[in-house]
Amino acid sequence: MYYAYKYRLKPSNAHREELDRHRDICRQLYNHTRYRLNEYQDEHGELPSMTTLRSELPDLKKWWDGLSDV
Repeated sequence: MYYAYKYRLKPSNAHREELDRHRDICRQLYNHTRYRLNEYQDEHGELPSMTTLRSELPDLKKWWDGLSDV
């Protein structure tokens, strides 16, 4: 039988702020990716491949300093 253990996370205030910052960056990246999907679809009439989106990440990391920390 498989048991899934759950542990309550009790971060300190400093860790909580860092987790919130990471969550905010992930949210912004998700929204940016959704925007790029819609923009690409309007220009080309189809959705981009996953490799097309992944190829944009290195340039995005250079442009957006906080993204490299996550």
